[in-house]
Amino acid sequence: MSNGFPEEEYSIHWISDVVDQVLVRDVDVYRISTGKSTSGSIHIGFVRELVIADVIKRKLIEAGKSARTLFVVDDYDPVRSFPPSVSLSLDEWVGKPYSDVPDEFGCCQSFGAHVANELIETFPAFGVDPEVIWQSKLYETPEMQEATRICLRNTETIRDILIEYVARDFNDEQKADYIESMRTWYPVSAICPSCGRIQAGAKGEIVPNRITDYNPETDMVSFTCPSCGHSTDAPLSELRVKLSWRIDWPAKWYVLNVTCEPAGKDHSVKGGSFDTGLEVSKRVFGWDGPVKVPFEWVLIGGRAMATSEGIIFSPKVWLSLASPELYRYLVLKPGLERAIDLHPERIPDMIDEFDRFERVYYGLEDVSEDQRELTELLYPLCLPENVPEEYIPKLPFKFAVITSQMQDILGSTTILERCEQVLKKQYGLDEVPTEAKDMIPIRLHRAKTWAQEYGTERDRVEVPASVPKEIIDTITEEDRDFLREFVGVLKGEPLDDEELQSKVFETARSVGMKDKRAFVVLYRVLISRKSGPRLGGFLNLLGNEWVLKRIKSVL
Repeated sequence: MSNGFPEEEYSIHWISDVVDQVLVRDVDVYRISTGKSTSGSIHIGFVRELVIADVIKRKLIEAGKSARTLFVVDDYDPVRSFPPSVSLSLDEWVGKPYSDVPDEFGCCQSFGAHVANELIETFPAFGVDPEVIWQSKLYETPEMQEATRICLRNTETIRDILIEYVARDFNDEQKADYIESMRTWYPVSAICPSCGRIQAGAKGEIVPNRITDYNPETDMVSFTCPSCGHSTDAPLSELRVKLSWRIDWPAKWYVLNVTCEPAGKDHSVKGGSFDTGLEVSKRVFGWDGPVKVPFEWVLIGGRAMATSEGIIFSPKVWLSLASPELYRYLVLKPGLERAIDLHPERIPDMIDEFDRFERVYYGLEDVSEDQRELTELLYPLCLPENVPEEYIPKLPFKFAVITSQMQDILGSTTILERCEQVLKKQYGLDEVPTEAKDMIPIRLHRAKTWAQEYGTERDRVEVPASVPKEIIDTITEEDRDFLREFVGVLKGEPLDDEELQSKVFETARSVGMKDKRAFVVLYRVLISRKSGPRLGGFLNLLGNEWVLKRIKSVL
């Protein structure tokens, strides 16, 4: 990527393709919806869905349209399992809605609210601002209650749709069993007023508390709870009910008037839950349903993330390591059909790539006209907020990785001075702009977190307060000759990183020492290891005064 970036990696035409499809709807307000269940901490992969929705909204507004994004919190879903990190008793809460389960941390109204709020708190950072809709509250509205009645009155049609879509790949025996089971099936389950459960059993052996009869004339429903055996006939309006999930989705589209919804590959496969929902929209609710925007998953180190199993990498964790604009960039540059595999250990390289991409936008790198055009389209969409008029210089991340770990040795003031010197030199500045200064501590903090959590042994650098005795005991007379000569180098004119690196070689040769040994000696004196960060830059970071004092302590 020396002269720009490989264009084949970029496939952003999907943005205009999707927006054109959505514009065909020609509605007063375009509503782009997203949604997530609250079965456990929500992973970074879901933010791809939020970013796609946000970009569609931005482009519609650019086109002079009125557009909003929605985030539906599916906190009315029943508990099937808890992630390993949760201390709540599964036996006590299984089958109850997440909105009814207490928050074990005591800071939110429910377990479902706690999970959702963890994500919602990161919305401003990622530059997304959807209206938050709680599924548990939505079911209390007259509109959702009416949608539930529409589904009950159209139970026969819904049964036909499910047989057509769900049973399409069954063999003859499976299909016959499924058709038989659908004869008495209703699309609504009740939350038992006696035990509070909407279903019995945990994963693999779930029995929903389905209503067994509905009278449209009297609006009466019947059910027998499979969990506690409670049986009743009651008016629908007096019960808490929930539609089956393949029906719940199109009902929410209808009630919220959704124009468009991005959906992960698990839901958007041909004949899957999204297509089932579109059929329900047409044949039950009498409209086309939203535009489907299918996208591939985000993986972590080649693995799919699974909220309920606790395999997550949360948006909060991402923000502790890297910027939200880097994440937006990574999910926007490929086509929607491409999976994105995030490798946290490669974050420094990703940051370098985005920093270079940003400099292209501001005309600070030479690239082809096509590459510049692409950058002009994509870069503004990567930013959570408006594009600054002038480029804000960024501290090189790999420099920040080492520097951030020197705070205890050098102190915050010296560290910030060193960082400003680097920015001045790299960008030919007389003065570092305030915005750039403000970003230094953020980048240092992320770099240090990355080094501690995902860096290799080489990335993690610890400087002992003094040189351990066992290391001093290994220093030979030849080593001392080299160190004495090197003291002279450090007392001379200030040198830049490369010049200082060269001086290590020169000094070693002047006393007849092998180059490799000279480096080992210096690393052992500085950090009690045989290798470490690139030496010239590291010596300059520590500063001549500190290094001289250190070397003299062993001579």
